Amino acid sequence: MSFFNDVPQLPEDPILGLPILFNADIRPKKINLGIGAYKTAEGLPLVLTSVRKAEQILLQKQFNKEYLPIEGDAEFLRYSLALLFGTDSLPIQSGQFFAAQTVGGASALRISGEFLAKHVSKLIFIPQPTWTNHRQIFEMAGLKVGSYPYIDIQTTLLDFEGMTHAIQNIPQGSIILLHGCCHNPTGIDPTFEQWKELSHLIKKQQLIPLFDMAYQGFGEDLDSDAKAIRYFANEGHEMFVAYSFSKNFGLYGERVGFLTVCCSKKESVPKIGSQIKALIRGNYSNPPIHGARIVLTILKSLELTSEWKMELKNMRERIQEMRKSLVSSLLVGAKDRNFSFMLQQKGLFSFLGLTTEQVLQLRHDYAIYMSDNGRINNAGINIQSIPEITKAILAVI
Repeated sequence: MSFFNDVPQLPEDPILGLPILFNADIRPKKINLGIGAYKTAEGLPLVLTSVRKAEQILLQKQFNKEYLPIEGDAEFLRYSLALLFGTDSLPIQSGQFFAAQTVGGASALRISGEFLAKHVSKLIFIPQPTWTNHRQIFEMAGLKVGSYPYIDIQTTLLDFEGMTHAIQNIPQGSIILLHGCCHNPTGIDPTFEQWKELSHLIKKQQLIPLFDMAYQGFGEDLDSDAKAIRYFANEGHEMFVAYSFSKNFGLYGERVGFLTVCCSKKESVPKIGSQIKALIRGNYSNPPIHGARIVLTILKSLELTSEWKMELKNMRERIQEMRKSLVSSLLVGAKDRNFSFMLQQKGLFSFLGLTTEQVLQLRHDYAIYMSDNGRINNAGINIQSIPEITKAILAVI
């Protein structure tokens, strides 16, 4: 007898399963535009020089490997909050916040979802489209997941009118998921004036924002990319922010992140903190230490921070260059389709507006791998591959 006979088998994750398919493909000119990790022009993973230097410093200091507190390293959190919120954020200055180090951005989302489902609301509304893991994370956290429109499929531009109309009909007290910058998968963000309007509307509708912030520094610059979150905080929203250091520090496998709760009353902070620490304790107990030490070592050093910011700028500019080069190539080759909408997109990804069938055709006929929704990682492109990518995309459309 087996207790596991009736366990159903689930399909591979649509994003994390892509490298498995790509590695199994024996064609020599295959191109991977799938998983959201930065790659060099040679298609190789990049470890930042500032990160290597921080690791050397840590090695010389011979730190122990004792457990961190449940909420993580206090100094790491202080520097992280300054990076996200700046120095003049009202909730931070007034102490009306709780922060905890997490296992990357994903666990920050999960812990936030579990807290909100237990204490605030069972309803969360996410943009359509969004990161494919959002729905799974929130459903497993005990939330019922609804959605609101985000892009106009015909123009592949922000559907702000549809978005605001939908928000007006979200039940009061619900949670609304927002991407802090560099929306995944579309790369389309509201303008700052639109963010102001959204702030007013969300407050009027009495919704609680949950920001997913995974790409600070990949859009315009560190301060500009945080502008929306800082505005919401200073406008007095009670809100959550889930933050990831995977992309902007290149610490994918180190799983470094944190969550922040901004409150309207200071006396709520210890209550919220006690509940979040209980959720963490019952999940992964306490966060990993090495990646947080790397981030802290860099942010505490003026020299390393300056070097990191320059490396981040170089990554951002290469991504922008690859996006522009691909658009130029597509515009030259296309006869009845305008790809200039891609120039309005920011961050690691571009959203091509392809169907799943076209994506699968690119994979099958041309060995070009991307997410099923037509999202491509611009860092997976180089000058040599642009003609092949262009030819294949134009063929399938």
